[in-house]
Amino acid sequence: MRIVDLLDRGARLYPDKLAVAVAGGERVTHAELAGRARRLAGALARLGVGRGDRVALLAGNGLAHFDVYLACARLGAAAVPLGTRSAPEELAHAVGDSEPAVAIADAEHGEALAAACPEAPLLEHGSRELAARLARDGDAEPPAEPAPGDTALIVYTSGTTGTPKGVCLSQHALCFNAVSLALAQRIGHDDVFLSTTPLYHAASGTRVVTMLLDGQTHVVLPRFDVDSCLEAIGEHGVTSTVVVPTQLQRLLDSPALAAARLDTLRLIVYGAAPTRLETIRRAIDELPCGLFQGYGTSEACSGLTGLLPSDHVPGVSDERLRSCGRALVGVELRVCGEDGAELAAGEVGEVRVRSEKTMTGYWRRPEQTAEVLRDGWLCTGDLGQLDERGYLTLAGRARDLIISGGVNVYPSEIERVLGGCPGVREAAVVGTPDREWGEAPVAFVVADGPLDAEALRAACAERLTRLKVPRRFELVAELPRTAANGKVRKGPLRERAAALAAAAGTD
Repeated sequence: MRIVDLLDRGARLYPDKLAVAVAGGERVTHAELAGRARRLAGALARLGVGRGDRVALLAGNGLAHFDVYLACARLGAAAVPLGTRSAPEELAHAVGDSEPAVAIADAEHGEALAAACPEAPLLEHGSRELAARLARDGDAEPPAEPAPGDTALIVYTSGTTGTPKGVCLSQHALCFNAVSLALAQRIGHDDVFLSTTPLYHAASGTRVVTMLLDGQTHVVLPRFDVDSCLEAIGEHGVTSTVVVPTQLQRLLDSPALAAARLDTLRLIVYGAAPTRLETIRRAIDELPCGLFQGYGTSEACSGLTGLLPSDHVPGVSDERLRSCGRALVGVELRVCGEDGAELAAGEVGEVRVRSEKTMTGYWRRPEQTAEVLRDGWLCTGDLGQLDERGYLTLAGRARDLIISGGVNVYPSEIERVLGGCPGVREAAVVGTPDREWGEAPVAFVVADGPLDAEALRAACAERLTRLKVPRRFELVAELPRTAANGKVRKGPLRERAAALAAAAGTD
């Protein structure tokens, strides 16, 4: 299956149906979307872009992502979306690594991309110059037909576990992901999806393809704020959307929520980072729609499991809400020990996945690809456990595991306890060197007021074994996060914890 097949089918069957609407801006039908992609593909072909080439994109949420992703798919080339919040060195790394044949930016980000990518021709999306080029070169024929196995997206990882790597997602993988998500989230022809998060991130970028599956409508919010989000839902008749935990909390806290027009909204998907139980239960009680969350990774087009609306009901257990749900259709999931053997229900090990929507590999990193793709299985590096019914509960990243006195300590277990303490908004736990125990947990806490370390220590001691009680509790104004999806960056916290240990003479 190819992306161009979905695009052309939509243009043929639903030519006048709205395909993309930028909130407060442009709207295009499915026929117009296919035409835009065809003309840009022709212009790129005139510049020498063909199968296997890369096109870098730096732009805010808008039509640029649709035009570039789909034009590249028509050529069998790969779009390389770059983070608009990336530091100059991060942009330089992604550009230097992917070596794009052409670079495209919107007016706001052209200067930054030109500085990061001086070797490639730079096109400004929406400019008169590009419009003239499209009029002149837009009829150029692609040099070759794209194939299902052609890489369509190279998405760079957030770098929470080291140097960002380019994840290569094929046209087939992205289309298979669309079918899998459509089944799990009941996405039909009449669905209207709202993107509230950056389209350069895998979880949002893959939706560009998903909402082409059967002529759906994709609404894009240029920037998230509660009022704009609620307004877009009412104006466009949005049926589903994806939000990160911070956005979900802001929606629940907004006075505007009660008066908002949400009668069309049937599903809110939340995730990308841990969500407090208190927030989830509020959402169950206060939102007039179903809830869905899951576990995913960029290396598998994001979504792998689903905790369904039927799991989000009043009175459901904390254990169920802490889980990520069960494997989606087309996804095989297992938890393995260090020897690769599958573990029994309830045992913690590495989460491994087999699916047609996994990546073909990391761009130009054969050794790292071989480390994570083994015998057809993707070794995620995430720790988790499955229960008897197949519900997955995560225990953290393998590299975040703390070994104290020979005992495995999972930060997520401590973080859950701290998250339930009065006044604690969020917490992150990392390991720090310890002379006596090898490693000891340290907690960084965001609180509503002054930190009562003794109260937190007592709460942990009530529910955790002694080795799992944090050695230190540090009050912070906020936790360091990635720009794309808000995941906590534990590397800086580990560095800070190590410095504190050194200063105290406990390392």
